[in-house]
Amino acid sequence: MADSQRWRHYGPPIAFPIITAAASATAAGTHGTARVLGLLTAILGTAGTTVTAVRKERRAAASAAAVATAEAVITTRLNEAGAPLLEALGTLTAARTDEARAAALDVLIHRAVDIAHQQCGRRSRPPAARRAVLYLLNDGRLERRAYAGRQSNAPRRAFQQPGTAHDAEAVRLAHSEEVLFVDDLHTGPPPHFVDARGRSYRSFIAVPVRTADTPFGLLVLDADQPNALSPADKGHLILIAGVLAAGFAHDRNSPGQAWAAGPTFGSTSDP
Repeated sequence: MADSQRWRHYGPPIAFPIITAAASATAAGTHGTARVLGLLTAILGTAGTTVTAVRKERRAAASAAAVATAEAVITTRLNEAGAPLLEALGTLTAARTDEARAAALDVLIHRAVDIAHQQCGRRSRPPAARRAVLYLLNDGRLERRAYAGRQSNAPRRAFQQPGTAHDAEAVRLAHSEEVLFVDDLHTGPPPHFVDARGRSYRSFIAVPVRTADTPFGLLVLDADQPNALSPADKGHLILIAGVLAAGFAHDRNSPGQAWAAGPTFGSTSDP
């Protein structure tokens, strides 16, 4: 496909989130949160990197037709997720009162979790039941803030220190810049998983939610089938986590805010 044809085919889905981000950044700067502009730039860089990485991986392993399909999928996902997320971020940065800011942050959180659940892993074969969970750091522990998707078993309420090796690793991961990607818990569990076969999920991706200098939590996507998630899903989660981090950073740095993880909910949960 010629460069001009490729841009006509894939350019608009990528350009639309960029235009939305520019508008959000302008609103943020107007209200004194210039730092968000840098965060948005990093988020958009992640989006571009995601498309490029998927393109290289697919070209190395598949035909030209499969490459085109993969590129179309990831750019469509970026369009579907990017616009509503950045709209919610723009609303948050433009909020003038504590009440409006808290409401806008809640919308951003639930929109991000819903999009992660709906968009990631949806092309897996056989179809997998997915679940997205957001954990936030609060006093040295990770507390569940929101989740969406598979309802057979609620995700774990919290990871705390001191605790099990699993707890310690989850908290450490939230403070790091690492992404944990597990294709199959039964055949390749991380060392800190004690009961890998007793869980309601078989594959998962865990992405830290953080800015360059501040960790906020962990965004996790899991599925009840092995090999149900892809590198494209990993890139998509990194993008969503970046938008969330921008929102948390703005809220934490706003006058009069004492930032905390917020409430958790649910009953029966995974170990």
